[in-house]
Amino acid sequence: MKKPKFSLITPVNCWEEKRREQLYRAINSVGEQRFRDFEYIVVNDGSTLEFAVPGWVELINKTHYERVSALNAGLKKAKGEWIGFLDSDDEIEPNYFERLNVITEAHHEYKMFNFGCTYLHKDGTITKREPFAPKELEVGHEVFGGGNVVNGTFIFHKSVYKKLGGYPPDAIKDIDCTDVNYPAFKGQEKPYIRDLFMNTPFDFSAYAQLEFPELRKYYMVDFESEPEKILKELGNPWGQDMYLFYKYTRKYWSKPINEYLIKIHPK
Repeated sequence: MKKPKFSLITPVNCWEEKRREQLYRAINSVGEQRFRDFEYIVVNDGSTLEFAVPGWVELINKTHYERVSALNAGLKKAKGEWIGFLDSDDEIEPNYFERLNVITEAHHEYKMFNFGCTYLHKDGTITKREPFAPKELEVGHEVFGGGNVVNGTFIFHKSVYKKLGGYPPDAIKDIDCTDVNYPAFKGQEKPYIRDLFMNTPFDFSAYAQLEFPELRKYYMVDFESEPEKILKELGNPWGQDMYLFYKYTRKYWSKPINEYLIKIHPK
């Protein structure tokens, strides 16, 4: 059976009617695509509110363990040559796959691409976020060279995932967190040895900082005086995707594309 050109993964935990409506909006935006050589994977991360998906959507049901675990489940299932993410409260433009197909076919030398997005604000205003543009044409570049990587604004070749893996596993045992300055350790004797569980943003952030200590400087807060803020920001969906982008761009160059292919609805 022929494998699809693209895999798009949406993790979701439906706990209220608003989230279900947002999910249906995301699904509809995928269903309206003009280019059809793709698979769409929705990972149901233990939703307490039932929802239905069309027959062309591949649904994975799993026990609730938060976004990172759901994305890993989707990555393991993905069969596409190229992989991307779409949060359940966002949507893609009708030419999303069409444009990415043209771009990937025109640049076989690249294994990653990133692009801009459109913010649709609650007050009716619309703003654009430029694609991430690294300062230097080399791997290992700084993450914030010009513009940010936010939820879903990059795709990567499946070979990148196969070589480097995805997000951290659900649980990591007996890890030394001395250098994280975790607030829970206040008053305890060093070293701080603990288990990390990816169902909490703080634990994900702690692991990310241990793997890439240099990530701290990108949050523009003082690590020693505001560790909780760094822990929270790196653990949110924006920080989680930035972690994976950073992990992959240690080895692969991401080509910026000056197009706006995702519509984001800020909370």
